[in-house]
Amino acid sequence: MNAQSNHPSNDTTDPQFLGPEAGQQAGGGQARELGDMRTILQAALTQPGVMNQAYRAFHNYSIGNQMLAALQLLGKGLPLAPIASFNAWREKGRFVKKGEKALSLFMPISVKRRADKDAPADSAEAGEGGTFSLFMLRPNWFSLNQTEGDEFTAESVTPAWDAVTAMAALDIVEEPFRQLLGNRLGYASARTIGISPLNPLKHKTRFHEMAHVVLGHTAIADMQDDETLTRQIEEAEAEGVAYLLCALLDLPGQAESRFYIQGWLHGCSLPEKSAKRIFGAADRIMKAGQPAQH
Repeated sequence: MNAQSNHPSNDTTDPQFLGPEAGQQAGGGQARELGDMRTILQAALTQPGVMNQAYRAFHNYSIGNQMLAALQLLGKGLPLAPIASFNAWREKGRFVKKGEKALSLFMPISVKRRADKDAPADSAEAGEGGTFSLFMLRPNWFSLNQTEGDEFTAESVTPAWDAVTAMAALDIVEEPFRQLLGNRLGYASARTIGISPLNPLKHKTRFHEMAHVVLGHTAIADMQDDETLTRQIEEAEAEGVAYLLCALLDLPGQAESRFYIQGWLHGCSLPEKSAKRIFGAADRIMKAGQPAQH
């Protein structure tokens, strides 16, 4: 993680925050307009506070789906409240109001893989194609406020995360910081990370360096975070994960994360696959550090 910089507050509501195509539809509305993860990430970066509220309301869903549900409800002018399918609400004694339109979330769809007709007859590719999963938007969910019926008490869960638990689950080791010279505040090497004792935002840097490991960046080369960043996308991915986790847990460092992401992506658009990787890594790190349920 880079050394802390003295910088003015940045306007992160710029619709081109992640590149020229992102954010044009980030204000919510139809789910199909929010169908790419870059747009959802753009909204997360430019609407402070929504991540934490979304987790409290939709903690059983992935972080990407939490944000997607929140944007659709806000677009409808509805509060963030529990969501469930039509049948699940009916089992709770509540029924969807007439005329209400469902919320769309990503869900896995099994797709049959075609066999390779051009492969040699004795090769594996020549046989059955098998199946694989694709995540597609499906309109299957309704908010509590879109239903009526029996009394329902909403469960609000405060996000909790423990670094030791998460690193053990992810097979990541935090070693004593061994690079006290210069302005480096963190590093990642293989499955080991180090955080400078001088770091004013240790939790954010820890998220960033853990993200490098989870994203597979350190499988290629050690990550040395200093003033000169030659791996813009990798750094933006890691800092995107750090931002999501800081926002979800309502921790300081969110403004700094937005500033660095904006700087790292200067003149470079974030690929859609990177936005997907950011949400996926944030999910893994968050779930790994959650306390065991008793």
